[in-house]
Amino acid sequence: MNDPRQRARDLLEQDSITLDRLWIKYWAEGGNADLLELDAYVHEALKPHPSELTLLAWAMEGLHS
Repeated sequence: MNDPRQRARDLLEQDSITLDRLWIKYWAEGGNADLLELDAYVHEALKPHPSELTLLAWAMEGLHS
């Protein structure tokens, strides 16, 4: 699987999704990070567990197919 963080940053910068919507979908998929941690993951300020990246990818799929 490709790292979904760059795609998430691109979608956020293009206003295609909001961080709040992304976090809600990520959380619904089973993500453990709070909103600030997810923001740090997306901007590579924190290193997430690989399973969190999978959940992030699933969340983006559900929001922006």
